[in-house]
Amino acid sequence: MRGIRETITRWTRNYLREQPPHPAAIAGLYLLCISLIWFLPGFLAPELFGGGNTYPFIIFEYGGVYLLAAVLFGCSAALLLALVRRKTGAGGRVIALAVALFLLYLVPAYLAGSMQMILPFYVPGWAYFGLSPAVDVLMSAAISLSGIALLALATIAPILLIDRYVPMKRPYAAAAALGILLFPSLAAAIFMVDPVPSLIPWLSLSLSTLSVLCLGVAGAAVLSIPLVVRHLLKGGGNPPQQARVFGLLLLCLLLVWFVPGYLDPGFFLTGYDHSNPNPWLKRGWFVPQGPGDLEYPWSTVPTIEGNYLIDETCLGGSPLSLSPLSGKVYRTVYTREHTEERYIVEQWWYENERTFRSDKKTAFESLKSFGEISETTLDLGDHLLATGFERSDAEREYPAWLFVDKTTRGYILTYERPFDDGRSNDFFIVYYGTYNTMGPDPDRSLKALIAQRLSPSAIRAPGEGLDEEVPLNRMPEAEPFLYISEMIRYAGILLLTPFLFGCSVALLFAGALTELKTQKRRLVAAVLLLAAVLLFLSLISAYLTGSTWMPIPPFYLPTSEPLGVSTLLDALLNLMVFLSALTLIGLGAIAPYLLLRRYLPLKRPFRAVLVSGTLVFGILIYPLMMMLAVWQGLRPAPWLSPLVWIALGFCLAAAWAVVIYAVQAAAGRGGESP
Repeated sequence: MRGIRETITRWTRNYLREQPPHPAAIAGLYLLCISLIWFLPGFLAPELFGGGNTYPFIIFEYGGVYLLAAVLFGCSAALLLALVRRKTGAGGRVIALAVALFLLYLVPAYLAGSMQMILPFYVPGWAYFGLSPAVDVLMSAAISLSGIALLALATIAPILLIDRYVPMKRPYAAAAALGILLFPSLAAAIFMVDPVPSLIPWLSLSLSTLSVLCLGVAGAAVLSIPLVVRHLLKGGGNPPQQARVFGLLLLCLLLVWFVPGYLDPGFFLTGYDHSNPNPWLKRGWFVPQGPGDLEYPWSTVPTIEGNYLIDETCLGGSPLSLSPLSGKVYRTVYTREHTEERYIVEQWWYENERTFRSDKKTAFESLKSFGEISETTLDLGDHLLATGFERSDAEREYPAWLFVDKTTRGYILTYERPFDDGRSNDFFIVYYGTYNTMGPDPDRSLKALIAQRLSPSAIRAPGEGLDEEVPLNRMPEAEPFLYISEMIRYAGILLLTPFLFGCSVALLFAGALTELKTQKRRLVAAVLLLAAVLLFLSLISAYLTGSTWMPIPPFYLPTSEPLGVSTLLDALLNLMVFLSALTLIGLGAIAPYLLLRRYLPLKRPFRAVLVSGTLVFGILIYPLMMMLAVWQGLRPAPWLSPLVWIALGFCLAAAWAVVIYAVQAAAGRGGESP
């Protein structure tokens, strides 16, 4: 084995270092990699793109195929970096390459009728564009290969810029690592996009593609920060410049504040998200429920017509349930309080417009065979006002189908894209009708139930678009693939945020150490003085914003306005609190390293501080402090709460850092002993 290894090493040195690989060989390997990314996932595991089920253990079943695609994307990024560095001597050529790839992607995507960025991976038997199978495969390959090349170029763009000012020891390994780490985020950004119609399709596709590319560039830049921090702290034996240290420290803290809430607000939000609820809520979104408070539980729906009690048992359904509808159904039966009147509400939820349109036709034909069906409009004025809607909504009339037979009366309403400002790909057919009995005035009760969950902006006439053709989906239904991407991205954010905090703590340690050496201040007095200043700034910012409960520093949230001011001003005020409070916690994490380094010196103090800061954030700041808040183990007086929480964060960070320092010092001494 040793002889084989020496032979391979000698051959590599002779033929690769002295004679670099020919650009044609690199280009061939690059084309092979991006072709395999397009072909292998769908060929090896078509279930990832066939609308299969999603569940947590899916990552263990198909994780190998997904990892293979991510590694191939990382290899393609490294190979593209090799080509660009060999062939480009100026930044202008890189821009020209980006423009050429952008146009090469847009042209076939436009011809295919796509309105948003897509990567149509190869899936056996998938009809992408409604043409012949061979043409479909060729077009999907052209779109995917150029799209993957664009994403790889976006990944290496920050490396090309950073390498000009901070020479990297292993740039190709860095490019491959960035590609592997960014693949889940880029895949989630592409496959999460719904094909929503646009007034200007060509502009929609361009903007969608540019937004994904910007995400790739920004993600690669953020992941490159540790490389810059390492180069700055290494510094060739010279202390780093304080201005650079402070600038990088501020950038790291800003990213810790901004990245988690921007990429996944679910880290900090609980309860209903009415702008775009989760699938569990969507499955019964238009089915009325009680408010769930002390006066009315979930099983009691209060209206101006009286209370409607949800029955526990539901035997059978409405006439519409006899139709062969393929949507996800949810039904509830209600009994009007103090009467024998019973009513049923059934909802069918679709995520495919073509299926939704087809099922509307099926429902219409089926109901015609059971009774009379006609178009009508609903006047819900007094019911909507009682429910809290605006007067403009109450004065409108809403389209519906009216179904009547000898024993049943009901209304069918349809909703299209009611969430996320019309960008969600969700469609609903909802039936409100009598159930086995009919009261003297069933319309009043049915309108009262309809008004409980009406979405005025999303309601459509049920007969609208029945005869219109829905364009084919240009991308396979990659729900399992998207599910794995989101799981890995979620875990990546959980790991990235503590690591960025560790970088900021290492920079804070370097700046404080340099300042203490040049100014020759006493360590204990300097640490206590700096802690007092940061605590004062944190408290001033917290009290100015009116905060009375702050278990963790206030991270950025895109739509949060807890202070009752504009979104921008609210974000700036939260940032003031966050920077001072998190810097104070960082000071707690480096205090043991400043005070104990004379007595227990470490071989690599900067690396030790980075590890300590990462562990302190990952174990303490979010998990432990949030558990204390949820368990309500600490409830000081409102005026004292910011002081208690901020001081507690500092003390816990210092305590954890002392423990980590002791372990690192013991490990270092153990390694030196014979």
